[in-house]
Amino acid sequence: MRKDVIPVEDAQGGPRSPRRFLRLLALLLAAFALLSAVWYFTAYRPYDVYMEALRAQPGWREAPALPGCGTDGEGYNCNVARPGFLHWTGNLGIGMPNLTLENGEEVGFTDSLLIWPRMTGEPELGVLLFEYDFQEDGVTCAGHQLYITAAGEYRPYGDAAEDAANAQLLAEHQENVETLLSRAREIWGLP
Repeated sequence: MRKDVIPVEDAQGGPRSPRRFLRLLALLLAAFALLSAVWYFTAYRPYDVYMEALRAQPGWREAPALPGCGTDGEGYNCNVARPGFLHWTGNLGIGMPNLTLENGEEVGFTDSLLIWPRMTGEPELGVLLFEYDFQEDGVTCAGHQLYITAAGEYRPYGDAAEDAANAQLLAEHQENVETLLSRAREIWGLP
C-alpha cells in the first residue's frame, strides 16, 4: 500500500471490504439453507405418513380447495395440517360426521379430536366439544376446547370450578370422544 494513501476504515476500525461482506452474506445464506433443510426433513416430511394413511381410507374424498382435508367413507371430517415454514408443530384432526337437521340443513360444527404429534414422546391431544341450541330457523352452538389424555380423560387447567365444569362437559360427550379416539387409532395408529 502506498504511504500517501489513507485507507478507508469501517466503524470498527478495520478496512472495509466487499469481499468480507459477501463472505458473511454467503455464511448466513448457507446457515439459513441448512436450517430450512433440517426443518423440511424433521418437521414437514414426517406428515407424509399421516397423509398417506388418510388417503388410504375407504371412500376418502379430499376437498379440492383444501389438500389434506376431506371426508372419509363413514362421513368423518379429517385433516392433516402440516407445520408452517420453520414451525415444528402441525396437527391432525378428526371430527364427527355432520349433523342433519329436520329441515335438511347440515351442521358442520361437530365434536372433534385434535392431535399434535411430537418428534419424541406421546402426542398432545385436545377436543372441541359443541353444545347446540336447536331452534325453528336453525341451530346455534357454543364450542369448548379441552386438553385430554390418550385415555380420553380430562387434563385440568388448575382452576377448580372451571375444571369441574370441563370434566362434566367431557363426561357428557364421552361417547363421541371415545369414538374419535378409536377412529384416530384406526387411521393413524395414534394415540
